[in-house]
Amino acid sequence: GGRGKTTLLTQINNKLLHADFDLVIWIVVSKDHNVETVQDKIGDKIGFSSNSWKQKQQSDKAEHICRLLSKKKFVLLFDDIWEPIEITKLGVPIPNPHNKSKIIFTTRSEDVCGQMDAHKKTKVECLAWDKAWNLFQEKVGRETLGIHPDIQRLAQTVAKECGGFPLAF
Repeated sequence: GGRGKTTLLTQINNKLLHADFDLVIWIVVSKDHNVETVQDKIGDKIGFSSNSWKQKQQSDKAEHICRLLSKKKFVLLFDDIWEPIEITKLGVPIPNPHNKSKIIFTTRSEDVCGQMDAHKKTKVECLAWDKAWNLFQEKVGRETLGIHPDIQRLAQTVAKECGGFPLAF
């Protein structure tokens, strides 16, 4: 973790909120997920959050989700997937060129990408030292680093400890 996947997804989410989609749905999945928990999170985002919704069977929830999303151009953002999710079990219609909907997810596992048939994969890499240091200086401010001679040396030590992970800055 800590490579910036969630930060990148946040930026994508913010851009999509102003794009031509009926619904942009962000779901944090995490390690201990199950179908009903994810369905409930989706339900909350699309207006199915009553007590009667919580009492429905998994298959009924899937049917309601599918019925609503089938009528919409949606983007579903799944953050922090640890194991493959069966999209159809959730009730999410599979995006296709006709409905122009999208599913975007973050994961630490290339295997999960493969098992979920990801059409496009983007690997978030660590930054090279020079780029990491430039980013650090940009975020901290070159003026701040120049206040005292020891600050720049200490800042370089901190940046090296971060190992090229921009979120640590």
